[in-house]
Amino acid sequence: MFYLLVVIGAILLCVYCVLQRCTRNWKMLREYPGDYPLPIIGNGLQLGFDSEKSSDKIFNLWKKYGMQNFRMTVGNEEWVLVTNPDDVATILNHPTELCKQVERNTGMKPLFGNSLSTSNGERWRLIRKLVTPSFHFKTLEKKIDTVNKHCDRLFELLDEQNRIDAYKYIKPFLLDTVCSSLMGVEMNFLDSIDHPYFEAGDTAMKLITETYFSYWRSIPWFVTLTKLYKETQRIAKVLDNMSNDLIAKRRKKLQKVIEYAENNKNVMELDVLIENECLLDRLILSKLHCGVVINEDIIFEEVKLACWTGHHTTAIALSHALYCIAKYPEVQHRVLEEQKLIFNENKFKKPNHKELNEMKYLEAVIKESIRVLPTITKISRHLKNDLQLKDGRVVPANTTLVIFFKGMYQDPKIFSEPEKYNPDRFFSPMHNYALVPFSSGPRNCVGFRFAWVALKATISNIIRRYELGLAGPGTEPQFVYRLMTESRNGIQLNIKRRVY
Repeated sequence: MFYLLVVIGAILLCVYCVLQRCTRNWKMLREYPGDYPLPIIGNGLQLGFDSEKSSDKIFNLWKKYGMQNFRMTVGNEEWVLVTNPDDVATILNHPTELCKQVERNTGMKPLFGNSLSTSNGERWRLIRKLVTPSFHFKTLEKKIDTVNKHCDRLFELLDEQNRIDAYKYIKPFLLDTVCSSLMGVEMNFLDSIDHPYFEAGDTAMKLITETYFSYWRSIPWFVTLTKLYKETQRIAKVLDNMSNDLIAKRRKKLQKVIEYAENNKNVMELDVLIENECLLDRLILSKLHCGVVINEDIIFEEVKLACWTGHHTTAIALSHALYCIAKYPEVQHRVLEEQKLIFNENKFKKPNHKELNEMKYLEAVIKESIRVLPTITKISRHLKNDLQLKDGRVVPANTTLVIFFKGMYQDPKIFSEPEKYNPDRFFSPMHNYALVPFSSGPRNCVGFRFAWVALKATISNIIRRYELGLAGPGTEPQFVYRLMTESRNGIQLNIKRRVY
């Protein structure tokens, strides 16, 4: 009887698979190159079981299929991976196809809830509209001042070192900057560079990345039976504690200002507060801006997300840029010469927004470092409706469209001689969507302006103070692709105070 049930089950599975391949969606997907998927697991074996190597395996598949858009099936999810800049523009600028990938959200939500990164519909629109003014152009000068201030504390630590792990110092430096600039609270993580929050942040990215490539993790009841569930709960608690601490400290400060203004009948205090308010203030005082009181759970989730994403990805991009500057002495020399032209004899002046805009070569270096060492190798959208791409082919509804940055950035049709590190390539005309490190369109990174000024101001301050070198044998950057989960391995740099 048992064997009969097995045979019947196998027959039904085969019938189901055949019927699936006769559907309208599959007929559209067959227009893209890709191997035939196996029952249940799809093309999962091609990704393997090591999530940290999955991007490399997808990269090899991309080359196998002629460095063009291709398809694959992961579990029961259909993916179309795109690297054509025209198609990237179509996807990112679409006004309604804004949903993130199911697997990604499955990894994000246990840690960051239904926050700006994972939410959709009215919740997403409300929070996006509320927090966007915190990153407007007019707020940048003050944010640059905050970056410069925390650079002074960073330098107090670096002046005592000859060799550093860039990640170990850059992460607390940027988290201090984020907390001060966006949350209005001084947390002083540079005084505690081994704080458990940083280990938790790294592990959070590892868990999210593994979930992205492990479709079984999308089964909630199954996950609760594994060690993964307990680990996720542990990490969430560390992230929660820091966010709660931040919110409590800012609420206390806001309450004092509000009470003082009310007791003294002096609305000017409140006017000054509102004029200089940070992101957290806008969440707490939401009724003043949108007429809606944001509940505590929403504030908590948004703060937790902003602190983690605001420091983690920017820290990795910054550390990779420093790595490339140290690796290529001629690049370092040109970056320094540009700084000298801008600041003349005032070698240690803190940069302002106007001066940052003049740093064109430094900006090209940062872009090339992101191209060679992408902080994020892919982003995605889960389609609600059919979507036509540039070549006329249609991606059917209920498909995940994956923008595969790693393939884009190594495509010789987009970047000539992609294996070479060459910042000068960004002084030549190229497609507007050839490099989109902060995404684009209605669902772009809301804090991209802040990230850019933090990157440029920090490197400007560092490069004028220190000569950078690699500490020991280094791997050529064009062959290195670090997932954010690998950040704990560190980037070892030699630093030496410059003598003028």
